[in-house]
Amino acid sequence: MNLSDYRHDFAAYNSAIQLAYYKYRSGLENELHLEPIIDRYGDLFTPGAITSLEQAMGDTPENFETERAGLHALLGAARVGFLEAQARRLTEERAHCESTAHIEWRGENVSAFSVTRLIANEPDAFRRRELTARWVDALGVCDDLRAARLESFRQSAKVLGFDSYRALYSHITGTDYELLAALTDRFLERTEAAYSSALAKAAARDLPGVRFNELAQGDYLFFQRMFRLDPVFTAQDLMRTYAAAMNNLGISVEKQKNIYIDAESRPAKYPRAACFIINPPEDVRFIIAPTGGVYDYTTLFHEAGHAQHFGWVSRDLASRHPEFIFSPDYATTEGYAFLLNHLYLDAGWLLEHRPNLRENSARSIVRDLALITTHQVRRYAAKLRYEIGLHDSADFRSDHLAESYRTLQEQATLFRRNAGQYLMDIDDGFYSAAYLRAWAFEAGLREYLRTRYGRRWWAVRRAGDELIDLWSTASRYSIEELARLVGFGEISFDLLADSLIAAMNEG
Repeated sequence: MNLSDYRHDFAAYNSAIQLAYYKYRSGLENELHLEPIIDRYGDLFTPGAITSLEQAMGDTPENFETERAGLHALLGAARVGFLEAQARRLTEERAHCESTAHIEWRGENVSAFSVTRLIANEPDAFRRRELTARWVDALGVCDDLRAARLESFRQSAKVLGFDSYRALYSHITGTDYELLAALTDRFLERTEAAYSSALAKAAARDLPGVRFNELAQGDYLFFQRMFRLDPVFTAQDLMRTYAAAMNNLGISVEKQKNIYIDAESRPAKYPRAACFIINPPEDVRFIIAPTGGVYDYTTLFHEAGHAQHFGWVSRDLASRHPEFIFSPDYATTEGYAFLLNHLYLDAGWLLEHRPNLRENSARSIVRDLALITTHQVRRYAAKLRYEIGLHDSADFRSDHLAESYRTLQEQATLFRRNAGQYLMDIDDGFYSAAYLRAWAFEAGLREYLRTRYGRRWWAVRRAGDELIDLWSTASRYSIEELARLVGFGEISFDLLADSLIAAMNEG
């Protein structure tokens, strides 16, 4: 195998895949066209190619650390590519099923992808529940395809010599999922009292007429929208705030022609914001589907974290080691996304970027956003515990799994959830674990930056320079390695818990 040629084709394949997903999720195309791409580059992910990569890994001396790290990432990506190639038709059929799903609402035929935005903007609790039920029913028709796709992944993992899908991803990312679940179980315990108390107060204020023990998923989407903050977080100020925040770190977004932000509203646009690394650092795009208010701001900053990360990667690294760009371990880039996202958890930052805001109002906003972040971490802790059971189960079409999903989510978040989402609400590759590791990493990185550059680290250009240096390495290092290299030791869910509890109690 010529590794240089392999890496060149690997980069071209991923660029094509990212572009296809961008067009589909942005609503520019109604179909996800993966098959021609996989057909063209299918030789990258055959068992023979994987064996050649394994041999190359074995032939590379231990002291060639970067090359060995690259080969490990390439091997992981090739194995994932093999799984995806075997499931490609199911992936396209599922995408078609989801993109064509609609509900009837107030005399209109509404795309299922648009329903969560309707729920988030619906003040009536009864209608929120009805919308949620119709949404789940509409997308539930795709469950057989989802289950078949999961079964395909499991069988393909076994073909590659792994006992399970979980074992494959544990090898790829170096993550012990049971150990991680145990750590996040502790996070749930540490944050339970503060979370429950903060949620009760916020629900009484923002969800009138809804009993605390009857909170539902639609209520959370509406609460997260935070209409009362719209005068503070106006649509007109969204991009200006982003530009000002980056400028404080020495980054001029107006000059970043390599980063494109797609904020256009389209009927078939995917409801979740996402970043697409078409040809980094030259072509990075991210989409947001504006819902309104502060949610748009935090979502924009999260995706901007991804975009800045990949927009600053070393051109030499991208050329020589595209596997560090298109890494099968997403935790590193998610950590940087959360770093920008969590600027909104700093009252000092809010006061500087919302000049008409009073200090007590800024602290109130921090409390609410910390509550939302805690909800998200707790929700993903429950997702991880559920996904371990899901991928270890004998049958993906199981009432037991559906009930397990519902119970774990409700216990963690205190919001009722429809059991029918048990196959909808999962992401490939134990992404829940990548998110959780990223949250813990970000807490340490933020504390490190504050200690080194001061309370206003986000306005120090040297801090921006250090971040650019980190971003330039793409995902060469795992977050666990980065934490040790930067100098703040091991990632800590205790630090994450303590920081969120303090923020929820912001006085």
